[in-house]
Amino acid sequence: MNTATDNPGHGDTLRLLQVTDPHLSANIGRAMRGVDTYRSLQDVLDQTADLGWLPDAILATGDLVHDGTRQGYEHFRKLLGRFAARNNARVFTLPGNHDDPETMRETLSNDPFQYCGHADLAAWRMIFLDTWLAVDAGGLLRDSELERLDDLLNEAGDKHVLVCLHHHPVDMGSRWLDSVGLRNADRFLEIIDRHANVRSVVWGHVHQEYDNIRNGVRYMSSPSTCAQFKPHNDDFALDELPPGFRWLELAADGSISTGVEWMKVPAAKATVR
Repeated sequence: MNTATDNPGHGDTLRLLQVTDPHLSANIGRAMRGVDTYRSLQDVLDQTADLGWLPDAILATGDLVHDGTRQGYEHFRKLLGRFAARNNARVFTLPGNHDDPETMRETLSNDPFQYCGHADLAAWRMIFLDTWLAVDAGGLLRDSELERLDDLLNEAGDKHVLVCLHHHPVDMGSRWLDSVGLRNADRFLEIIDRHANVRSVVWGHVHQEYDNIRNGVRYMSSPSTCAQFKPHNDDFALDELPPGFRWLELAADGSISTGVEWMKVPAAKATVR
């Protein structure tokens, strides 16, 4: 099992950057809903650097590649590897419905990258779950993955826990989007509800910002580094919001500071069709 340990963080605080749903492809410059996804991800990382906000780790919560190609993951590895090296940061990845888990694992398992597993950093345990389903835009946590989650929560000791996955485990208030969420969310939430050490659950997939409290646990999603989905729509619709990312600061006392940043420049337009 992939496990990372012993990152001290910034003093008593662990700084995280969540990037999600970049939808890269083999061809740099290819369109994803009119956006050059490679350039857009690069612009997001550049803006993070310009803000002077240096993370200890990056959470990459799925749909890293849209076409499942090795070249797409190589592009991701190049961009995130360069960014991580500048910040001496780790990159934790998990698969989304558009990913190819086997190719992703083969490409993104060497330092500073980690595929799924978990990580104990500073006062926190982070757990990375696999919700991928073949030929299905929705997600599922297999019995083995639910058991792993339960075991890791039981074994966390006095650490606070952040749980990461791709598919949303709570309704987003959008009929079409909620039809492709986590299919066994009830089993997942039952486990989360039994463990008082869980502080937050974060995910991708929904291409929009979400931040709410359920049974004392903070549930959050991040916008995509490319195009956004319009919230609360019965049918699929794109939003006019630019690419974005989420930052998180996890304190030693279990408290969380977080926010979403939006690109200050328009999304990079695709040149390859």
